[in-house]
Amino acid sequence: MGSESPGTLDAIELSLLSRYLAHTSRTIPFDDLDLYALSVGIPNLAFNSKPVMSSLIALAAACKSHDVVNTAQSPLAGQTIMEVQRLLELAENHHRASLQYIQEAVSNSIWYDNVLANAALMVLYASASHSIRVRLAAIARRSGKELPNNVLPQHSQWITFTRAAHTASSAVLSGLLNADMNRNATTSPTVYKSPNPTSAILTPQNGPSEDTKRLFIPLVTSTYGRALESLRRKVESVADSSKSQEGPGLHNLDLDACLNTLPTLEKCAFSALSGECSDEEPNLSNDTPIVSGEYSRVSSWVANYMLSVTSMTAPKALRRTIMSFLNEAPAEYLNLVQSVLDSSSVVAYTGDWVARGSPKGEMQPLDTTHLLAMDIFAHWLVLVMLLDGVWWIGGIGRWELGQIVSLMKTQELPNQPADTKETWWPESMYLVNMELMPET
Repeated sequence: MGSESPGTLDAIELSLLSRYLAHTSRTIPFDDLDLYALSVGIPNLAFNSKPVMSSLIALAAACKSHDVVNTAQSPLAGQTIMEVQRLLELAENHHRASLQYIQEAVSNSIWYDNVLANAALMVLYASASHSIRVRLAAIARRSGKELPNNVLPQHSQWITFTRAAHTASSAVLSGLLNADMNRNATTSPTVYKSPNPTSAILTPQNGPSEDTKRLFIPLVTSTYGRALESLRRKVESVADSSKSQEGPGLHNLDLDACLNTLPTLEKCAFSALSGECSDEEPNLSNDTPIVSGEYSRVSSWVANYMLSVTSMTAPKALRRTIMSFLNEAPAEYLNLVQSVLDSSSVVAYTGDWVARGSPKGEMQPLDTTHLLAMDIFAHWLVLVMLLDGVWWIGGIGRWELGQIVSLMKTQELPNQPADTKETWWPESMYLVNMELMPET
């Protein structure tokens, strides 16, 4: 199943492996299970699996790119950009090799540890790579400088890889959950026993920076309920109007996808803003049920780690609650969003949207369904802005929302009178966020 040894690593790869073990694997965990999986379990898999090692090195390279920019006297100095370019190119090469493996192996594996571990690393890498590109693009836009094309944000690829990794692992995990529930009907439950209990004091990067926690979250919390009610009325009104025009028995599948996404967004927002998520490291006692490797083709720690990070068990970390939207939203809906993101290109450093092949400043009008899809996505991105304290997410929420705000200014929003004095909620949250926490 492609579990061959990674072979000889060169000096740069060895350096990145060392960095992952000493640094990267300890900046991501939220709890002891995370810490074991990332710092012990996955590295041991990688030593016997070339694809897992490739994903590990790709994530370490993205992490180093963040640190290079953070410590540089000038983030856009030529030497800094060249170093980041080299790191991102190396990371992409390793990521592509790993992606090819997971696509080939997921359907015929008899032992899924490598597939699932690979998927988890791919999600982290996709976000980390996009995050550093977004940060550099934001800095370049403010300073009026240009960046090499291979350093710029790559549109919706971060969504594609996040969803692909989830799809690749969800079938395996669902099977494990079903088997475990059937087994536990007649046997006592297996419990989590930390393979390597640690007393290390972790600093979980759960989500918001201190300024966001103090200044921005209270504002979002006090306004999101009314905003989501308004969004629901808008989507339902358009759907009702469409059905009346199409006649009985006919359905606009894209509009149905938008309607079916609303409960996912509402659940995500409620969980994120109602206090259900914890800022503190959870207490993983020996009473926590898990799936046992004895009954499956997945090791216990792999199964439980993946059930947690994919939110198939109730997520506690704010970052997992919010990002679970990408896993739980209907695929048809995400296809609508990505078709817009990928059919339009951002003119870096200005934030203007330009349709491919059209003159600067001209944007082809979107149909009502695509506008509704982007409206829903923009509301979710307000939640993603709450995760600015997580290094591998950082400014993704604000950057992506800024692009959509620019896009929507060129469009006529459905069911919104032109003379209305009410500001579109995602835009108002974006402007307030920029005012409260200027980009550095």
